[in-house]
Amino acid sequence: MRILPCIVFCILALSAFSLVALEPTHGNLRYSKKHDRCVLDLWTIDSNRSSPLVVFFHGGGFRAGDKSRFRRSGMLRRYHPKGVAFASVNYPFLNHMGNDYFKLMDVAADSVKFLRAKAKKFGLDKDRISVSGISAGALISCHVGHGRELGISSVFPIQQPMGTPLLTYPKLRKDGPPILLFTYSGRNDRVHHPDNAALVRKRCEELGVACEVYGTKQSGLPQLKEGENPEDAAMRFFFKSWNLPFPGK
Repeated sequence: MRILPCIVFCILALSAFSLVALEPTHGNLRYSKKHDRCVLDLWTIDSNRSSPLVVFFHGGGFRAGDKSRFRRSGMLRRYHPKGVAFASVNYPFLNHMGNDYFKLMDVAADSVKFLRAKAKKFGLDKDRISVSGISAGALISCHVGHGRELGISSVFPIQQPMGTPLLTYPKLRKDGPPILLFTYSGRNDRVHHPDNAALVRKRCEELGVACEVYGTKQSGLPQLKEGENPEDAAMRFFFKSWNLPFPGK
């Protein structure tokens, strides 16, 4: 891996962990009885109106990771006060699912089914739900959005990883939600090679699905406008899919 992409990754990671954790309104909500790790954290909005929702899936190669990392998310801290509800999801690991990736991702999708079923209780707008995830979570978010018909409004995969040709490409569908991808790795990163994001864009173009792909200069992908960060770009993308005015940064 080149030095500069490593520096970019470290800056993003340090920036996230420099923030004070924002405790969820509801912690460790059980969304399924299929496994002990089927729990999620939920940040709701105190309002008379139902709130749009972003559901995040952590990374970790399907073998590690935890929902608690999202508590330091800049996206959460900036947009929860603007009326957006958020959920961060744990899911079973591969060894819990007999190394069956699709079975694992279907269990993760149960979190969205749970949130839709409990939308009235938690003040959520079940018709305005977007999903996101990083690395393994990127594959899960694509599966939840396109591999299942759950009424997802839009998808924001970060660091689309290896496994895309087998796990994401076949599940993309012409009536699926729009996708915005961001990859900050350079072309020497074999796990998160920028070609994985480009492959999703190519398939979406063939299907007629709205898709935007961005990255760093080292990735060889188109870059965001100067001064715009991926999280703000994603939230702008989400608000457009929700047919709601963007509240700004």
